Amino acid sequence: MREIGGDPRDLSLYGQESIGTTWSICKMNMLLHGIPHADIRQEDTIRRPQHKDENGELKRYDRVLANPPFSQNYIKKDIDYPGRFAVWLPEKGKKADLMFVQHMLAVLKGDGKMATVMPHGVLFRGGEERETRRHFIERGWLEAIIGLPAGLFYGTGIPACVLVLNKKDAPTRKHVVFINADRDYRDGKAQNFLRAEDISRIVHAYRTLTSGGRDALPGYARRVPVEEIEGEDFNCNIRRYVDNAPPPEPHDVRAHLHGGVPRSEIDALERFWTNYPELRARCFQPRSDDSTYLDFTPAVTDRRALAEILNGDTSVAAAHAAFLATLDAWWDQHLPDIEALAPSDGPNGRKPGNAYALRRGLLASIEDTFASSQLLTGHQIRGAFARYVDELKADLKSIAASGWGPELIPDADILESQFPEVLAEMERKRARLAELAALFAAADEEDYADADDLGVLPGEQVKALKAQLKQLKGEAKLAKRDPNLGDHKAYEKAAVAEETKLARHKSLEDEARQLKADLRTVDKKQDELVESARKKIDRDEARKVILDRLHRLLVQTYASYLRVDQRACLAALENLHAKYAVTAADIEERRDAATGKLKGFLEELGYG
Repeated sequence: MREIGGDPRDLSLYGQESIGTTWSICKMNMLLHGIPHADIRQEDTIRRPQHKDENGELKRYDRVLANPPFSQNYIKKDIDYPGRFAVWLPEKGKKADLMFVQHMLAVLKGDGKMATVMPHGVLFRGGEERETRRHFIERGWLEAIIGLPAGLFYGTGIPACVLVLNKKDAPTRKHVVFINADRDYRDGKAQNFLRAEDISRIVHAYRTLTSGGRDALPGYARRVPVEEIEGEDFNCNIRRYVDNAPPPEPHDVRAHLHGGVPRSEIDALERFWTNYPELRARCFQPRSDDSTYLDFTPAVTDRRALAEILNGDTSVAAAHAAFLATLDAWWDQHLPDIEALAPSDGPNGRKPGNAYALRRGLLASIEDTFASSQLLTGHQIRGAFARYVDELKADLKSIAASGWGPELIPDADILESQFPEVLAEMERKRARLAELAALFAAADEEDYADADDLGVLPGEQVKALKAQLKQLKGEAKLAKRDPNLGDHKAYEKAAVAEETKLARHKSLEDEARQLKADLRTVDKKQDELVESARKKIDRDEARKVILDRLHRLLVQTYASYLRVDQRACLAALENLHAKYAVTAADIEERRDAATGKLKGFLEELGYG
């Protein structure tokens, strides 16, 4: 394991590297991550720690971040600074995980904090590992345990967790925060990923619960008293304290048998009915004989009709429009804060802003702005903004560093603002090319018929027509020389007819080729157009274009979350329809009808 010391005043990083990795590669890794002052030492961290002060003692840090190698053995003999370890783990059996943790804890200052990635085994294994957990918890050092999804780390599919140990206020800490975040991630081919909104949710839960703002976020996080952990014999398996499994799907037997949708299950979707007040009456109507059940309205003819009802509901459109209007008002209110991010010129010019401070301020503000809104949850509000800033963090840092330079404007935005007619013409040609490609693809399908008389022919028919045309022309020539071989005019007339069919088809192929050539030509000229236009854009115009882009992307991000919420509403409605639209009696009736029909067929065939 390599020790990577940051600024010795406040930070130490412990990174897991392969044995063959050279010092220069490790240094380059630090440079790429914005840590140019990294002090990298290669040794056995447990036996021979290398970061020492001028007195030969281990350096102390305010913060330690680590991803040590999982499940390693270690050698106890001749170990340096043995006082680091209050509990000695077995040397064999790959139990060095908590030895690393004890070393990190030992190099923290009296008010220092550390976070390290660990395998889940350290949370529940017995023996010395249980005693180590007891040691951490009884002294108040273990502040939080964060469960992560499986497959986050390349080369291993096992889930991991983050242990957060904090020496500050440890004597008064009588709880441990458990966060179960193993369901929040994005799938990847080689490994899974935490999205910006997933990280934001973890950070929000950690800050809220460790500060005492709340005791629990149901199904996600909870402050667990030390007494409860003691009752579990210091087993810190996350699911013992925070179970994030979804509740079981309810099924009403009476509704399955006799029809109707249970009012209780409809009422459970109250958030959607509050957000979209007209939708419930469009989907459900009362039953005259039983108030505890409702029926689907006549408009819900089948499952697909629900999507049409939801997409056309005026209260859905009004709710989304009101949300986006509030978002626009928020943007206008905070536009001066965003503009202040860039430095200004002159002797009395404004100093560069801090992109991270701006993010914190805007996040708190937008959360407060939509605190009373039920359209999106607090997690969705924070997650959408986290995703937005994560995608634009390079832009925001560049604005803070160099101001509103035209080099920050993407090529597509320059084309849209300076050459809209070029983009419009390219879009028209792309649309026509796509239309022709669809026609050619349809022509090669089985049972194709040119109902609109467009002249498109299947590929096999084109080959056959070309062969037939060649044959007809040859026969016409021969008939001209020898009338006994046939009427050459008839051959020529037939050849003209075949040639006309091929010409119509060829004209469409030629059009497609020309469209492709035109698009390639414009694509090659785009760089020249963009570069020439960029040189003509002054900083004030660049500021307007960049701000318009930032605003547009903000609206698009939240609009995508609104669409997700709308799809969630549709999924809930479709689920009710799938469960209760067809009763057991309906199924039996259809079965009996099908049985009777089959019996009739068998009797006609003489098998009755």
